[in-house]
Amino acid sequence: MKRLSMLLAGSALAMSASAVDWLDASESESGSSFSLDLDSIEGSDIKVLDDYKGKYISVFINGTYPADNKYRKEHGAYYDNQQLLISCKNASYYRRAYVNYGPNNKAIKSWQSKKPILTSTDFKLTSPKTVGRTIIEQTCSYYKQAK
Repeated sequence: MKRLSMLLAGSALAMSASAVDWLDASESESGSSFSLDLDSIEGSDIKVLDDYKGKYISVFINGTYPADNKYRKEHGAYYDNQQLLISCKNASYYRRAYVNYGPNNKAIKSWQSKKPILTSTDFKLTSPKTVGRTIIEQTCSYYKQAK
């Protein structure tokens, strides 16, 4: 069963990676760069238990890590694809799935959330002037323009 969920997460995120409309969103001080898949930005019908009336947005992001990056050294990931659920109201996000890729575009690790019900405590708040906040602001801005 675990293998099946990894396969599903990997195939969903791999399909996202082939999208052609990527927007360079942010670069960290360590040289990591992050892009948004503009074609993947959409409203989500997922409800959060303690914020039932809240509106959430789904987006795929791509992170690329240079050779001397701590994340790459620890996890072996040259790049990754992640699916996030975003709350524009709270500038917070919940990671729904990810796939880490190593050399030759080989998937080396994947994960998909098994949580059937989310609460606001599942979301990670972002701080101003961080990569996470920049990604959220750009995603929310693009979503509002596209509506």
